[in-house]
Amino acid sequence: MFLYRETVIIIIIMLKMSLFILLSIVLSLISMPIIIHFCNKHNLYDYQDARKIHSGNISRLGGVGIAFAFITSAALYLIFNQQLSTMKSLPILIAGLIIFVFGLLDDILTLPAIVKLLVQLAASALVTFNGYRFTQIFGWVLPTPISFILTFGWIVGVINAYNLIDGLDGLCGSLSFSAVVTLGVLYALSSNMEAGLCFILGGAIFGFLCFNWPPAKLFMGDDGSQFLGFMVATIPLYSSSDIFEYNKFLIMLILTAFPVFDTVAAIWRRLRDKRPIMSPDRAHLHHKLLNIGYTKRQALRLIVFIQLLLCTMVILSFFIGKLKGTAMLLEGFIFMVIFFSVIHYTNRAINRKKLAEEIAALDGRELPKQEEANVNEITANK
Repeated sequence: MFLYRETVIIIIIMLKMSLFILLSIVLSLISMPIIIHFCNKHNLYDYQDARKIHSGNISRLGGVGIAFAFITSAALYLIFNQQLSTMKSLPILIAGLIIFVFGLLDDILTLPAIVKLLVQLAASALVTFNGYRFTQIFGWVLPTPISFILTFGWIVGVINAYNLIDGLDGLCGSLSFSAVVTLGVLYALSSNMEAGLCFILGGAIFGFLCFNWPPAKLFMGDDGSQFLGFMVATIPLYSSSDIFEYNKFLIMLILTAFPVFDTVAAIWRRLRDKRPIMSPDRAHLHHKLLNIGYTKRQALRLIVFIQLLLCTMVILSFFIGKLKGTAMLLEGFIFMVIFFSVIHYTNRAINRKKLAEEIAALDGRELPKQEEANVNEITANK
């Protein structure tokens, strides 16, 4: 009976906001061909570097269409929805617009890293000092200084995590789409009309994915990935039901697990190798999957499949109570740790095998066959 009542609530909320969701999809779909034409005319392509795996000239300003469709539709939704205060959401929308504009400038002019960081901190400040921050973790009310520091670190970290994960056709868009739609479901279950903002953003991303799904005709660029990272980081900061608030931080770690885990691994890898943290490489998760033997489509499907399982887990955790929900979410977190570890060590083993083969080739000899290697190992251990 409870599940039926909650389903009815979601349907009613969806009907109220469906017009604005449809508008977001249509605006996004219409804008993408225009953007592609503009990029082709002005040679605004996404060029290859050390971490990118595409070939050919691909237009790179898809984030313009996403931001345009979302901000336009969201503004109208807030204006015509009497249950929501436009002024309340203004800090998030303005800060998101700031992130988008400087991301666009970075795509065109290539801004220094320090400038991008300062802009991200300014946008984070605009949000957090207007009351949007994590206030509790598992029921423990965070002291104000810790709350501010955690939220600042969260927003800046997620912005850059989504920027770094954007290296495979359809990947960043799919992860963002699934995350915001899941947040929309949680808000709808909590009777929060902010669910509409999540679904409207999902509509804008959907329109982009129609052109970004492999083989991609359009990339979102830094303006798109940073904008989506910012929105995914800040939209859950609206106040909500007790059960959502209780597990909110863990829920967000699960929903953003792929970009966040991949970024943590990248930072550790670069610190270990004494390289700049923002230096590009080909050791991100999708690079490792390709190195292991997956095709681009297979790697994307695997990641999206696991992401959908995590999203389903997050929604189910809402119905089983705070503590049981926490236990389920922790299981998801542990699963992701194991998944990344398995991929890491499998990729390392393959790299070592390839290196050994290259050394053997340089020596003018082949590696011993597996049977001969086993015999040699047994003989050496005697």
